[in-house]
Formats: sequence, structure tokens, C-alpha cells
Amino acid sequence: MTSTMNLDRPITTPDARGRHRRRRRWLVGLTATAAAAATTAATFGAYVLSHAGNEPLPAGAHAVQVYTVDDAISTVVPATDRPGTIGRFIGMCDADSYYIEVNGTGLCAVLNGSLGTVQATGTAAGVELNATEAAKVRDLVKRADGDGPDPATRVLLGYDDGWAGLVQVADLYGTTPVTGTAVG
Repeated sequence: MTSTMNLDRPITTPDARGRHRRRRRWLVGLTATAAAAATTAATFGAYVLSHAGNEPLPAGAHAVQVYTVDDAISTVVPATDRPGTIGRFIGMCDADSYYIEVNGTGLCAVLNGSLGTVQATGTAAGVELNATEAAKVRDLVKRADGDGPDPATRVLLGYDDGWAGLVQVADLYGTTPVTGTAVG
């Protein structure tokens, strides 16, 4: 009588030495998974190490997004607590604040916006808004503040590759171009 257990087994033929060949699919799968993980880690590592952080706004006119900084909950970051390479790559202090450096001071800035888009010019010192664009920013900030008890005092301008500059709201009330501080 033939056992059904023998019928379920694969039929193998011995090799030249008389040994039966076994397939090791798990080894192929493990190797493919390890290779994919190593490639992903190497690509991420190379990008993080080569990423220079925030890039200044290039020279010329560019469309930038307007954000107000919520001063009530934004904090200064002591030099000993500033994020390392990966933290700067991610650009976040925590879930709702962005790490920026302005004039050597690290900040965890909580932002409101984007409130709208304006045209800004990249300069060696940071960013410049002509009088017309500064008035647009001022109007966006007024509308966002509404009748709130704590009006915004700073505006952060963002663009595709990072932060263009930080502008003081008080500077927006003139009739001359406004220069914002570079963000690192």
C-alpha cells in the first residue's frame, strides 16, 4: 500500500554525488530583502549627508509663500539642543514647529499659513520685498490676525527649496522696499 504522505513530497533526483538537491527559497527572499534595504539606506544616507539644509533664495524675483510666526508658542533653541544633520534635513523641531536659524539663533517656529503668495527678490542679505509686495504681505497679515489679542510680529517667507527670509511686520508699514533676514 502507498502512503499518501509520499505522494505529497516533491520528487527529487540525486545529483552526481548521490545527494538530493533542496531549494532554498527563503535564502533568495532574504537576500533580495537585504539588498533592497541596503540600497534604500545608502540612498537616504547619501542624500542626508549631501543635503546642505536651507538654501537661500536665488537672485531675481520669485513667488514665495507667506507664513506668520506664532510668537506665543514658538521657542528659542539653545545651542546645545539644536538638531543634528538628520534633524536639519527633516526641518522639524516636533510635529508642528519648524527649525530655522536667523542671525545665529535657533528657533522652533510654529507657523500660521500659508496666507498667500507674493513676489520677492533674493539678495545677498536675504530677501527683499518692493513696496507694493510689502503692502500685500501687510494686508495678508492683517486679515490673518483679525481681532485676535496677539498680532503677528514676524513673517516667514517660504519657497520650493526652503525658507526665503524672515521679515518684521513693523517694517511692512513703510513706503520703501523691505529687506528680510536670511534664514539658515
